[in-house]
Amino acid sequence: MDSDFCKKLSAALEIEPVKPPCPVQELFNRYKKHMDKRIIQSPLPEQIHLLAENFPYWIKLENPNPANFLESIPSKSNTVVPMLEEGTFDQTGFSFDESRARALFNIPELLRSPNCIHTNLRNHDCRGDGGIKGACMYVRYYGKKKRKVAFTLFDPKLGNVILVSSFWTYKGWVEECAHMPPVYVAPHGQCACK
Repeated sequence: MDSDFCKKLSAALEIEPVKPPCPVQELFNRYKKHMDKRIIQSPLPEQIHLLAENFPYWIKLENPNPANFLESIPSKSNTVVPMLEEGTFDQTGFSFDESRARALFNIPELLRSPNCIHTNLRNHDCRGDGGIKGACMYVRYYGKKKRKVAFTLFDPKLGNVILVSSFWTYKGWVEECAHMPPVYVAPHGQCACK
């Protein structure tokens, strides 16, 4: 139906027209249908739990900093996820990393069959500012220099290993974060992180 007809029909029936969901809400709805609460068996072996509360970090969802509107800060999961769960999230003022969003549904494959896995040298728990939370860094190669990484850690509250973050990067960046030797290298492969 065209939108003009929908507006007229809504007015005639005296009902509010339903707004289509924003891109982040659409992405979350798709995540809920295909990935939420999945457990991915990795080659370490470890079972990695995908949880909705980490969704904002996976797509790097940010909102303006109340103290300085020229800056963006990571969105708080406990604020954003309930709205996403209810289907009422309004994206106005928020931003997200579209490249992370496009690659979101490839994360299970990265966790199941990485080229290599390293201990994360930049673990936020160890280094403080500038670090990346996660004990293990899963790496998948795309050409000579492009890499997709995913970081996992054991969550003592849940008693499970969870996916913390995943994003695109380059070989040089991975070199700075990867403890050598790797804890895992794919069969018939070699680690190309250094």
